[in-house]
Amino acid sequence: MNRIVRTGHFEQTIRNSRFIGVAGPARDEAAAREFVRDRGEAGCRHVCFALRCGDSVRFDDAGEPGGTAGRPMLAALDHHELDFSVVVVSRFFGGVKLGTGGLARAYGGTAMQAIADAGTEPIIETVVLECRVPFDSAGEVHQLAERAGANKRNEHWDECGLELTLEIARVAADRFVDELTAVTHGQSSVKKPG
Repeated sequence: MNRIVRTGHFEQTIRNSRFIGVAGPARDEAAAREFVRDRGEAGCRHVCFALRCGDSVRFDDAGEPGGTAGRPMLAALDHHELDFSVVVVSRFFGGVKLGTGGLARAYGGTAMQAIADAGTEPIIETVVLECRVPFDSAGEVHQLAERAGANKRNEHWDECGLELTLEIARVAADRFVDELTAVTHGQSSVKKPG
């Protein structure tokens, strides 16, 4: 799965109707709904949205004919395999009816362009590891952590050595533990908190 990197915008006019799209990241459904409230155009009758945040998948046609706005916008999220992401498109009616196909293309296309402007990145599932190593292995654990792309969260020294808390990609965790065990000759310990 992927996620939106930052807030993206796209605006287009189709047969006098103005479509304003905004896409962005959302940590949960409540944040996504707040994004819709904040990014929907004030005074606009049709503020449609689609969101996916874990198990929460929602969309709204906001008064447009059923299936012509929210669903095509959700399809844009699905096309990019997005999670923890939201897209909102506001439409100011220009007096010319677009038909159901035209509306679906306009909403879906505006959503796709807003997502493209925002950019996407893969969601990397991480785990937290608490590593304890003797004094003489502190350099090795730091080198291994850097090579594995781990983020150092906390470092604590005591009379037994170093306790280092790391956040590391789940797919790299087992290899990291194996390498740490090897370089410390079995004198390290690693646990996953909580």
